[in-house]
Parts: sequence; structure tokens; C-alpha cells
Amino acid sequence: MIDIYVGRQPIYTPSMEVFGYELLYRAKENTSALHEDGEKASSQVIFNTFIELGIDKIVEDKLAFLQVDRVYLTGKVLLPFPKEQVVMCIPPWLDVDNELLNSLELLHNQGYWLALEDHPDLVLTEAVTRYINILKLNIHKSPLKSLRERVIDFRRFPNKILADHVQTQEEYDICQEFGFDFYQGNFLSQPKLIHGRRLPARRFSLLKLLTCLYDPDVDMRELEDLIRQDVALSYRLLRMVNSAYYALDTKVESIRHALVILGLKQIRAWLTILAMSEVNDRSNTLMTTAMIRGKMCELLAQSTGFKQEDRFFTVGLLSILDAIMDLPMSEILQSLPLTDDINQALLNHKGPMGELLGYVIDYENGDWNAVESSGVSSILLRDSYLAAIAWAAEISRRIQI
Repeated sequence: MIDIYVGRQPIYTPSMEVFGYELLYRAKENTSALHEDGEKASSQVIFNTFIELGIDKIVEDKLAFLQVDRVYLTGKVLLPFPKEQVVMCIPPWLDVDNELLNSLELLHNQGYWLALEDHPDLVLTEAVTRYINILKLNIHKSPLKSLRERVIDFRRFPNKILADHVQTQEEYDICQEFGFDFYQGNFLSQPKLIHGRRLPARRFSLLKLLTCLYDPDVDMRELEDLIRQDVALSYRLLRMVNSAYYALDTKVESIRHALVILGLKQIRAWLTILAMSEVNDRSNTLMTTAMIRGKMCELLAQSTGFKQEDRFFTVGLLSILDAIMDLPMSEILQSLPLTDDINQALLNHKGPMGELLGYVIDYENGDWNAVESSGVSSILLRDSYLAAIAWAAEISRRIQI
């Protein structure tokens, strides 16, 4: 088996629904930039993703955006994936010459979706865009002040336009004004701070619940009363406990019974997931990210010999709390009774839990150089990531996040 990293990055519609995932990849032994050996890297990831790993394990029922090199686009190597689930991205290092244009026409007529990635020397013409479905505009290739002119240039053609490399909430807001059709980048996990605003009631309730949950001297009766005050949370918790996931012999009909059945460690995890999902008003993908991070941290802790893997899960799960609350993490942690090592892990990626969280976030972002310098096996990272995706998808279905 080829030793390769495979990750994904969401691509959103204007309503913040996930349209597809761009697959991020690199072979471990290939530490140079992808464009220096593009055809080799592309061949490896296509084989691994679609033959060995299975596309459904990574993108579920969404579209997969995948950089494809000339050998595939021109038919010199047969395409091994279903056209219904793949958007072939033409990378910026390929020359769009007559041979490639003729091949794009054939692929377009066969029903393949094609995306063209932006670069500074790209000149759009009708001949280039005729068979392209999506134009990917890298907003960092042009200063924001000249972005409007670039968008106007792209709008001369009927193609859909994707804002790529959107890193902050501010950049996302600017791109929204320009009316992009799709958005891609790391902005979703960034808190959107609104100064002079009182913390909304739902977020205040979440903070109150988390304070009780993570209190080392938690009073179970107090916790029970706090849960029962939230009818929706109580209902979702009971539905979760009575689902096929647990396959209990008896029906759980009270919060107290649920606390006894699950125990404090599990109740912390489930209530954190359920409560954060209730106040999350940005995108379901944010909660999916939280669950993937938590599960991946837990799996890596188990595989590398760390004890108390539930604490690693907690760190991964809470790592998006700043985006959920729209507050700086430092301010949130002042209100929570977390241990010093968890605080340091969340704030500074310090200690074993923080280091693993850092590796998980690097993997999530496709920062392969940082991932390789971690010293953790690429196979272990990849398999933990795929297992975490599968687990998060299953849990989301069961609790309807």
C-alpha cells in the first residue's frame, strides 16, 4: 500500500451548506511541492482514494473536487472514478493548449464536471471557459482592493465562481458582497466577534452547562436539574441513549436513568456535542469538524500509548468552542473549570493533548510539511482521520445535527 496522506476541505454554497469536498493529498515520500511531480502524486491519490479507500468514506454523498493532471485529462490514462461524484480540477501548472482544450470538450460532452483553478497568468477567453463548470478564484492571488475587478472579469462568462482560500470571517463577508457561488477556506472555524453585544441566552446556557459538566466536583443532581430545564436537550439526550447505537435491553425514560447508564465520561461527551449543536448557528460542518477532531485526538492517543483518551477527545471537541461562542478562547476558558493542561492544550497546543490537537488541525488543513515533522505515522494519521469521519457521520445521523 502506498503511504499517503488524504484529507478534505469543505466547499460551501452561499447558504453555508456543503456542496462538496476538495481532496487534499500527498505521498509521504514526496516532500517537494506537488507541482514538481504532479502526475505521480495525482496517480497515487486517485488509486488510493477510489480503489483502496473508497470515495464514499471520505466525501460521503457529496462531490469530490480532485486535481487531475494532463495524462488523465487527455485520455492517456483511463479515468478510474465515477463522473457523477467527481469534479476534476485543472491545476494552475498545466498549460491550457489546443490538445487540452480538445480533451476538455470530450470530457464535458461525456458529462464530467470541470473546474479551472486561478493563477496570476491565467487569461480567460471563451475558448478556455466554454467547457468549464466552475472557475476557482484564489482571493489571495490578488489584493482585496483589486478583487472586485477580478470578479468582474470572471463574470463575463456564465461559469459558476468559487472563492478559494477564504481564511477569515472578514474575507468571507467581502466575498459575499461580490456574490460568489461557492466558498472554500478555513474561515468557518474563526469566531466572528461583535463588540458591545451581550452574550445571547442560548450561548450563556451552553457556558453554564459546560461549567457544570467539567466541574471536577460536579453534583449529579444539579446536572440533572440543569439538563431537565432544557426540554430540547433532554429529548435529544434520551433519544440518543435509546438509539440502536447503545442497543440497551431496557428503555431509558428519565434524565437520571440516562446519567446512571452512561456515566460521567460519556455524558460529558454527548451533552457537549448536543448542547454545542443547539447553539451553533453557522454551519453543521462546524460541529462535524468538532467531532472529527475529538475522535481523531482520541484514536491517536489510544494508538500512541496515552492514557485517559477521553481527555484528548474533550480537547478536540472543545477546540471549536471559540467559533461556536463567537468569543476568544482565552475569554471562554476563564469561565470554565477545566484543568490547566486542557487549557494549555486549547490555548497554546502545549503538552501531549495540545501537540496531538496541533497535528490533527495540521492534517485537517492539509499542511503536510507540518504533519510530516510531527513524527507520527502517515498511515496512522490517515486511518484515524477516515475513522473519525465515519464516526462523526454516523453520530450526526443518529442525533440529527
